[in-house]
Amino acid sequence: MTLLDICITAIVFLIGYNLKNFSKGASKPEKKILNQLFFFHFGIAIIFHFYISSFGGDAVHYWDAPKEMSLEAIMNVVNRGSATGLMYLINYIPSHLLQLSFFTGNMMYALLGYLGFVYILRTTKYIFGDFTELAELKLFGIPIFPWIWFLPNFHFWSSGIGKDAILFFSIALFVYCLQNLRKRWLLLLISIVVSLAIRPHIMLFLLACFGIGFTMDGSLKAYQKLFVFAVFIVGFLSIFNYVLEFIQLESLEATAIDEYTSTRSSNLNKSRTGSGVDITNYSFPLKAFTFLYRPLFFDINGILAVVASIENFILLCFSGLIFFKKPYWAFKKSTFLIKGILLYFLLGTVAFSLILGNLGIMLRQKNMLMPWLIIFGLWTFYSFSKNKRAIYANPTGNK
Repeated sequence: MTLLDICITAIVFLIGYNLKNFSKGASKPEKKILNQLFFFHFGIAIIFHFYISSFGGDAVHYWDAPKEMSLEAIMNVVNRGSATGLMYLINYIPSHLLQLSFFTGNMMYALLGYLGFVYILRTTKYIFGDFTELAELKLFGIPIFPWIWFLPNFHFWSSGIGKDAILFFSIALFVYCLQNLRKRWLLLLISIVVSLAIRPHIMLFLLACFGIGFTMDGSLKAYQKLFVFAVFIVGFLSIFNYVLEFIQLESLEATAIDEYTSTRSSNLNKSRTGSGVDITNYSFPLKAFTFLYRPLFFDINGILAVVASIENFILLCFSGLIFFKKPYWAFKKSTFLIKGILLYFLLGTVAFSLILGNLGIMLRQKNMLMPWLIIFGLWTFYSFSKNKRAIYANPTGNK
């Protein structure tokens, strides 16, 4: 590492560690959680660096390729509509001009991923107001919050060079901005542009789901619902054709979708890492289960699969308990934000379950969805617990 690498890495660590101080009204417990997340996230980032350096991956290519390319050559790739070309462009200055090391690049991306967690924690505080009651929620006698956010896969793919860290950040920022559109419209625009450039279909999902969520919000008046829904629909239609072109899908006819999903799942179950799964003949519920909760212990083929299996088992137990806490009632009583979050999770699960056939790719893609299932799950547990306490306090139902 050069002196410049050391300086920039130090700056990245200092910014990350002090992000908690920029959170307005953050209490000591909240800052403590952010401190823990900071050290854990950057610890995983260091593991990511050495793992990818040893075994290879897209991150190495995204960083090394721009070193050997001219800006003109990179722009030619970008102009072909390639998201990979955009990664070259993003990395051109730090990799090509500044000649920063691969380690420094990973730390810079790790900061972006950690900022995504900061926004997720802010969203959680906006929904619940206080973390005190969340700390009382337990899974098998173990507190769920905040430890559910320390599952390694959430941090692994959001802590290194790649599209995943950028997208993780942009989704978290998008949801955070919806909480105060008047003040955060510029940040919202940034999140939309970034997501459109990396994976436009994700932005399509977000616009559709939160647009529907707004219309289902009982606290809004009819004209407010109509206005907000119109804004989301305009945004949805504006990018619809671009998304279809990006994913190379000609139309939304059943035959076109079936052919596309069959081809994608067939291609993606061929893996260089031995993690391919042939889901062609799976029923849809089994495809969804495979996407969300595998690899499990019977899929283990390496140390990362062991860690992923433990994490997926925890998520499976967490998801199972949601069904015993009246999730429909919790959804019905929730705000537009919770409704949009759940709809986004469900739509993303349906879409990715149909096309993915590689466990390694599934781990990366579901990183964009599982945090939002966790927030809905926490809301469901919280609502159930609050309702239960209200019944005990007033068993006769008298006012």
